[in-house]
Amino acid sequence: MDLESVFSAKEANSQGVDLYHALGGMDTCRRLAVAFYAHVEHDPILRPLYPPTLKGCPIEALAAFFIQFFGGPCEYASRRWSLSLREAHLRFAIGQKERDAWLTNMVLAIDEIHIKEPMRSALRWFFAQSSTFFINQPSEATNEFPSLLPQPVERQNERETSRLQQDIEERWQAQQMLEDLVAAVRQGNAGAVLAVIESPMVQASFTRDRAAFLSFLAILSSSNQHALLDYVRQTLISIPDLVQERFTYDRTLLHEVAGQGSLTIVDLLLHLGADANARDQWGHTPLYFVGNALHGAQGATIVRALTHSGANVNAQEKLKHCTALHMAARRGNVLVAEALLDCGADAEARDKLGDTPLHRAVKCGKTDMVAFLISRGADLHAKGKGGLTPWQVARGANMKRLLQIHS
Repeated sequence: MDLESVFSAKEANSQGVDLYHALGGMDTCRRLAVAFYAHVEHDPILRPLYPPTLKGCPIEALAAFFIQFFGGPCEYASRRWSLSLREAHLRFAIGQKERDAWLTNMVLAIDEIHIKEPMRSALRWFFAQSSTFFINQPSEATNEFPSLLPQPVERQNERETSRLQQDIEERWQAQQMLEDLVAAVRQGNAGAVLAVIESPMVQASFTRDRAAFLSFLAILSSSNQHALLDYVRQTLISIPDLVQERFTYDRTLLHEVAGQGSLTIVDLLLHLGADANARDQWGHTPLYFVGNALHGAQGATIVRALTHSGANVNAQEKLKHCTALHMAARRGNVLVAEALLDCGADAEARDKLGDTPLHRAVKCGKTDMVAFLISRGADLHAKGKGGLTPWQVARGANMKRLLQIHS
């Protein structure tokens, strides 16, 4: 889609139709998700793409997307994998056959929960369009399902059908605009982003979904384009309360931006009062995000900026009680580990299983990190999970040789 071509698009719901309640509200959205995954459970093409269990999280996530997309509460925003739906689906190999299987199961679900016309046709149109949008594999010969492929809704001068169709079309157009904006940032096309970001449709989306706005600011912060970074700076300076707001998984902008290695924006966020010890849904601090990333010297500089602003260098997250140093050791990010130790990180910190950062580095095969931690005094004889030392958990001749040299 050409971003500039949508300037004149009308805002969603311009006809005043209450799409969400016309569909049946939260109950119908959840029943549709349950019915869909009941079919996926037995689908030989789709089932391998999904996690071992289809109960709980997958169903709730899809239901939350339906609820938000069709005009209900913004439940999906707090659990969104990515602002770009296309990017979120890149981890799956989706070709024509996967798309057709997905659409087949969704249409069966629509019929199974007895969604009536004209909503039925409007939904079929939307799912045909959206499922095609997620194809990320080369085209291939396949037996299509002609009755399920994109078909124009027969309006037959029915005003209600036209209004439902227009509302869904506009909502989908707004989502595609966000998709194109994210793609333009990834491609370094600052002009295309700045030409559209203030357009009514985009701003309406950001007003309704504040988490989307924060997510997009984080994406802009990852750019090396000065014009886009200037936009983020100007936005934060004009709306300083943004630094305290939470979005996906209860993160702050500082979590995301620190994890991306965006030093300039990290400094600005800290200057504006961002909490260097803020914890997300799982107890991760911004330092944890840096330790879990691979930013080299820039990441090391961010570690020092965060600790200078009061970040607890030994903070442990909730699930496994890992510190930022555990994560840097796991990732093999020596420069970040060095900065953490220089700022007071405990080289012998224990996670929930009793492992030290050295144990983590050994288990993950990070020889450079192992050599570095040993050079900084890490205990080669520390007993971790199961009472095992780093030597006892080492795999591979190179790792064992390294540990033997220093033992």
